[in-house]
Amino acid sequence: MSDSRSRYEPGAIEAERQRAWEERDAFATPATGDPERSIYIKPSSPFTSGKLHMGHVRDYAIGDAYARFRRARGDDVLFGFGFDAFGLPAEMAAIERRIPPAEWVESCGERMLEQMRRLGFSFDYERVFYSSEVAQYRWSQWLFLTLLEAGLIYRDDATVDWCDHCRTTLAALQVEDGRCWRCHNEVRLIRRPTWFLRITPYLEENDRNLAELEASGAWDEISLSTQRYILGRSNGVELELRVGGEELTVFTPHGETIGAATFVLLSPRHPELERLALRAEVRERLDELRSGGWERSARDAASVPLVEAGISAEAAWGVELPLVVSPFVDARYGPTAALGIPAADEADAALASRLPGLAEASAEEASSVAGARTAVRYRAADFSISRQRFWGTPIPIVHCEACGAVPVPEADLPVVLPRDVEPTGEGNPLAELPSFVDVACPRCGEPAKRETDTLDCHFDALWLWVPSAVPPAARGEQMFSHPELQRWLPSERLVAGADSGGFVFDQRVVTKALRDIGPFAFMTEGEPFAGCLFHEMVIADGRKMSKHLGNVVDPDELVERYGADTVRLAVLYAAGPAKTLNWNDGALRFAGRFLHNVWAYSRERFAGVSEVAADAEAAADTEFMRERLRKWCDNGLERITADLEELQMHKAVRNVTRLFERIQDFEKRVVKRRGALSRADAEAQVAALVLLAQALAPFAPHAAEGLLLAAGRPEGEGLLGGWPEGLSFVAVATEARAST
Repeated sequence: MSDSRSRYEPGAIEAERQRAWEERDAFATPATGDPERSIYIKPSSPFTSGKLHMGHVRDYAIGDAYARFRRARGDDVLFGFGFDAFGLPAEMAAIERRIPPAEWVESCGERMLEQMRRLGFSFDYERVFYSSEVAQYRWSQWLFLTLLEAGLIYRDDATVDWCDHCRTTLAALQVEDGRCWRCHNEVRLIRRPTWFLRITPYLEENDRNLAELEASGAWDEISLSTQRYILGRSNGVELELRVGGEELTVFTPHGETIGAATFVLLSPRHPELERLALRAEVRERLDELRSGGWERSARDAASVPLVEAGISAEAAWGVELPLVVSPFVDARYGPTAALGIPAADEADAALASRLPGLAEASAEEASSVAGARTAVRYRAADFSISRQRFWGTPIPIVHCEACGAVPVPEADLPVVLPRDVEPTGEGNPLAELPSFVDVACPRCGEPAKRETDTLDCHFDALWLWVPSAVPPAARGEQMFSHPELQRWLPSERLVAGADSGGFVFDQRVVTKALRDIGPFAFMTEGEPFAGCLFHEMVIADGRKMSKHLGNVVDPDELVERYGADTVRLAVLYAAGPAKTLNWNDGALRFAGRFLHNVWAYSRERFAGVSEVAADAEAAADTEFMRERLRKWCDNGLERITADLEELQMHKAVRNVTRLFERIQDFEKRVVKRRGALSRADAEAQVAALVLLAQALAPFAPHAAEGLLLAAGRPEGEGLLGGWPEGLSFVAVATEARAST
């Protein structure tokens, strides 16, 4: 057995193993294989916002351990990701540095990839992509046109923050105490046309599928709870009231107290609102409300905007219920109409107390009403997908005075975003570029203008899980039609932060839409992820990491000081994924000691086993102890395997450390009984240490492979030898028989 490098030197060991992986392209996605044994593990797509932080390390350490485990089990594994490279943070960083966003994104991506390699993450790096690449966002534009044709994208007015000085709209994070982040002047709210994604047709199916996802056991409770929260389901009943001779369907979760209703609360986005006979002053107040009252006001029942419509709805039980318009109903049930029942609902009571005509209103006796039927409402609603920013996917629309908004023909995609522009934060750079804006109408050929809004990066994220499943060379023509999609989709497991629920919810919607439209017809359930694990964030000193607080932990510094395996092991050991990881050096010290001890202990036993003499009598006397060691190993391996299958890496790491303690305990017991290990005992211990190294490989792959090499295993693809089934003493038994 090899006896080189007896001391644990993580820097040298890790550099050596990473060179070996690169030379044999160890993590390349298998070109062919059994679809039943082909699994796609999807990590989060990082923003190109500087460099990796500890949250990234936690995310990718979990996913990498799972990927390595599944490869060892004999599965074909696709472990790939792409950068979510468009968006406001990258644009703001570029403005600060006075460079084009494309340059900033590329420099960030290169640095982050270098960090990932140094940490030993086993991505298929040949499949890495950037959402800001032309070849990539060409398909975001294709998706926009596809959903537009299907009626799932539409244009409507929306309220946005506007800075008069900078002549630009602002995102929420650019407004600080009502002032522009750049010039510090006051901002105001304006209404302007915006593109929306229609998700409401798929809310019921997203809801219905949750039961199956939960039953599968592959979705953890955090991921399921975020989907339920975003969906915002309310169970109740609905019935019809009459308003001006027309029917109005109203909802309430309090079906047993309908008779106590005193008013009707109507969403300002309710489709029936425009046909109601409202007075001019009421419509004026509604316009003010839609122009920002909801965005600027507190959102509780004590302060949310209310507009009395001045008309009433006639109930079948003979009462008149005043109509009140407020976005409060949107926050609870979506853009609908709901009964206000102060006697049954504290929020309704708070609203009624603010309305003079309702504060003293006497309600009928609380009771159910004939004709009410079971109903469900969802808080989730259509949302804006366009932004008045430069750094994003150009929207493939041309505005023509004669033809209106005209889609760019698919054959003319991509609409290319200029890469050499340096935005300043003032105005809209695209609107000021005649070479971009001025085009001929695709329909009539007359002079027209391109859409100068860009797609929000959330829209790009709707399909960021797709490109990794397509060979890079085929992405230009077959991004949504390549045969490999049916091999890898749906993704077997998504590993992402707990704040990813909104992305996942909308990805589930779009998958169903593409199933119905055709490209994803093979995904009958319409679910992009068969399994999902959400992990909580990494904090320090009980607070979110922040440069302002001075508690940021730099992964590069940790890796330089302790080594990649120690950092990986510490992150996985410190807390389960469902718990916030409050970072401290204790986990690092534990992981470092453990790896140093395993390295030194194992290498000493590997080097010394050949010098231990055979002793048949001693071997026979300690046979029961070797059998006990076998059971310890088998039981420990069973627990580690079960933990890995459930992605409970903290439990798996703890069971690895316990297994090492058992192996050490075996030696102590034999020495206490016999004074020394026999050859049979030493070989049994070496076999257990080899199994330990194999079990350690998903978490600390560099050290584990170094130990297996020291144990005499040959370099190459077979180094790990697959996931162990249990401890084998065949060689030991043969030696014992020969000795007797």
